[in-house]
This record gives sequence, C-alpha cells and structure tokens, in this order.
Amino acid sequence: MAELRSQGIENAGISMSYPSSDMAISNGKYGGIVREVPPVESSQRMVIQDTNMSMLVKDVSESIKGIEKIAVDMGGFMVDKSLTKPEGAASGHISLRVPTEKREDSLDKIRTIGVRVVSEKVFGNDVTDQYVDAEARIANLERVKTKMEVILDQAVKVQDLMEVQMQINNIQEQIDGLKGQQKYLEQTSKLTRISVSLSTDELALPYAPDSVWRPMVVFKTAVRSMIGALRSVADVIIWGVVYLPVMLIVLGLILLARFVYKKYLVGVNK
Repeated sequence: MAELRSQGIENAGISMSYPSSDMAISNGKYGGIVREVPPVESSQRMVIQDTNMSMLVKDVSESIKGIEKIAVDMGGFMVDKSLTKPEGAASGHISLRVPTEKREDSLDKIRTIGVRVVSEKVFGNDVTDQYVDAEARIANLERVKTKMEVILDQAVKVQDLMEVQMQINNIQEQIDGLKGQQKYLEQTSKLTRISVSLSTDELALPYAPDSVWRPMVVFKTAVRSMIGALRSVADVIIWGVVYLPVMLIVLGLILLARFVYKKYLVGVNK
C-alpha cells in the first residue's frame, strides 16, 4: 500500500486514528459507532399509537363508508378495508390513519356510527430513543465519511482508491438506511393508525368476552352451535343423496358379475 500524507492504508484494510471523545469504531467497521444519547424531555417524546376497536352496527357497508369519510375529513386516509357477507351476519374491517393530534376527535366520531362499541384498545410504542440513536449514528457516520473522503483525495494507487471508495459507499448505505428509519418513525408517529372491526352480530366480532353473565349471548351461542350441528348432518345427507346413484350402479355391476361368474361355474361343472 502507498503511504498517505496523514493516514495509512494497510494490506489488511484501512487503519485510521481518531480522538476517542468523538467516536468509537467496533469490530473494525465504521458502522458500529457508539455515542452517548442525550435524554429527551417527556413533552418531546415520539410515540406511535395504534387503536383497535370492535363495533356492533346496523349496516356494515354504510358504516365502513362513514368511517372512511371521517378519515378524509380529519386529513387522513384509508389504509385497507374488507367486507364479507356470509349466510349469517355481515362483517367487515377498515384501517385508517389520521393525524395524531386528531385521534380523539376521530374516535369520537367513529363511535357515533355504531350501535355499541364492544371493545376498544390503545397500543403505544415509544420510539424516541430509537430515533435519537439513529440521529447520533448518522452524525458519527457523516464525520467518518468526511475523513474517508480526505483519505481518498490523498490516495495514489488505483487499489487504494477502490478500497477507500468501497468504504465510503458502505458508510453512505448505512446513512441512507438510518435516514429511512427516521423518516418512517416520523411518519408513523404523526399519523396514528385506527383499526375497526364491524358486524351486525356481536358474536362475530374479535373481542374477549367479559366476566359478566349475559343470558342472551349464551342463548345465541347455543342456537348457533345447534344450527352448526344440524348443518353438518344435512351436509352428510346431501352428499349421500348425490353419491347414492353411483353407489347403486357399482353395487349392481358387482351383483351382475357374481351372477355371471356363478353361471359360468355351473356350465363348466356340467
């Protein structure tokens, strides 16, 4: 390797010396950078909030349209939606994102659409430390990149140029990845996600029943179980009716073959 004016490139790799107060490079890679992250005040913390709701409604299709309109009115958008209409009760699901500061207003409006809110749960994920750590790593990587660019300007041999450029490209990829993470965290913290499950039948909703005894719910569950059992019996009968002609034909052919075979044996014995 060629001697550089202020830094050296060794056969085993690139060797540089930096003040320990600035950064630490672990495992010989410039991506493993450690720096103390200053504490963040509670008012500045970045929290991603998700809300899951289950609602009993009169009309699933119209309710989904109403919730989607609420999202647009609040400056948000619909993420996904689905609607199923089986033989029993209709059910559906819709997910939307609205500005975090309008989350409560959006939930209040959504609650008015349903007959009753069966369940509601809010999830929070504090990503402040993750965001600040990414910011610190980006700053450190930028400093390493700057020093590597100085080394690149001082390199003489083509091999030296290629090795240093590869290191710079690797550092830039890490920087781009961290910036992408930051952008994702910013967007998801500014737009809260609200997921709503709807049905005209409370038992079709995804929720954990409470400990209070509810006779009507028990009655509906028993009726549904009985209907399921009767449906299974009916399915067996229908399958039997469909296959019965085929079975009769096969049985007739077997009996005919036996009759012919016996006639053949009688003729041979004579």
